[in-house]
Amino acid sequence: MKKRIPLIAVAALMLIVAFLLIMTRLHSPQEVLAPPNPNGENRKLQQAFEKAVGSGNEYKLQYPDEGDYRSAYVLYDIDGDEENEALVFYSKTSDEGTVRVNILDLIDDEWVSVLDETGYGSKIDSVTFADLNSDKTAECILSWSLSGTDSSRTMTVHSLKLGDSKPEFKTLSNMPYKAMGVYDMDNDGSQEILVLWNETTRKVQQNYAALMKMSGSGLRQVGDEITLDSTASVYDGVYLQKGQTPMVFVDALKDDNTMFTEVLWWDGVNQVLRAPFTENATHKNVSTLRASAIPVKDIDEDGLIEIPVAYGDAGTSGSSGRASREEVDEEVPIALNSWSVTTAEEPGVLKTKAYGMIDTTNRYVLQVDAAYRDSLRFYRNTKTGVITVYSIGSEETREPLFSLVYSADGKPESWNSEYTFLSEQGSRAVFGTLTSAGTAAGITNETIQNSLVFY
Repeated sequence: MKKRIPLIAVAALMLIVAFLLIMTRLHSPQEVLAPPNPNGENRKLQQAFEKAVGSGNEYKLQYPDEGDYRSAYVLYDIDGDEENEALVFYSKTSDEGTVRVNILDLIDDEWVSVLDETGYGSKIDSVTFADLNSDKTAECILSWSLSGTDSSRTMTVHSLKLGDSKPEFKTLSNMPYKAMGVYDMDNDGSQEILVLWNETTRKVQQNYAALMKMSGSGLRQVGDEITLDSTASVYDGVYLQKGQTPMVFVDALKDDNTMFTEVLWWDGVNQVLRAPFTENATHKNVSTLRASAIPVKDIDEDGLIEIPVAYGDAGTSGSSGRASREEVDEEVPIALNSWSVTTAEEPGVLKTKAYGMIDTTNRYVLQVDAAYRDSLRFYRNTKTGVITVYSIGSEETREPLFSLVYSADGKPESWNSEYTFLSEQGSRAVFGTLTSAGTAAGITNETIQNSLVFY
């Protein structure tokens, strides 16, 4: 073990702080689930809706729980006339198993219900608008499910025609899916739909992705679909990395504690979709696999998305790095993670920016300097929850350097006498004891405290 171990670099700390701040920027459900204010223009909209579908005891509003629109009343200028139209999602009390959409237009300053359509599920999951063919009118992309679960999702794409002619809410596409995103992936000025889905043939499930593009008045697939890692049980997030060649990052859960990330980009030269981290021969993605369900993020806001990946075998193997003490069988390893970036200019290449041990149970991070990524191991005691950081000099030399104890109720009264360092955020605290081996290695209580970041 080297004489001094600085646990944190200033640049790395800035990266992780930015990452944690971004993770906390969540919308409050109370901000997005509210029905229209019963005054003024909103009251007129509600009255027009009830005139069309019945009084309040004859319907139940349905709320999307994903995406930018979380209200049952969705306002958007779909036809490009500089006035919003309204989509109201609801179910009839006589048929609560089917979501319907009522479409209202503002005509001569009065809201008028012009269409009422049957939906494609018992739940509306998300609402997205995008001009897919650059005609200055938006297509409506809706996600439905039969049970509110990922296994029964349907994506529909619609065009809305209003004006003097007969109103029409035309369905352009209707397909099952697992995840999707709306982006200009080929940089031609029009947005496309990237869609992921699975198929089961002879009891074997396979996952696919394809790019859907508007052509004339229809929506068609561009190029062939691409095969993805079939072990993904749930897709947990879709994120765009902008640039000369846009890339889409899709987090995939294998189980509750294992995640990987599919990276997708459009190869304009060959007119094909690419997934550089999924091996062609095996259709497996092991390059981005990690033992914790930690999502990707642009942690330093430089425009490049970082993928958290388990680094090497540090803390991932039960046979390496265990301390030689009686309660060793009660300890489980915690992986050291690296945050890495990739670009379409170097497809399939991950470049590391920072390292850290993440306690996903208690939501805090211990940042580790790159110079010492190979000499530390992290283990959690399954009975007490205490994390111990060990030095790994050789197979015969393993020393506990310090422990990490988490408390949701702040610091204990006896922390001054029993523990040597403390880091707090509100009512949360992490404290522990620096051992003589840690002191001899050059670690201080101050460096540990500065290395701890809550999220």
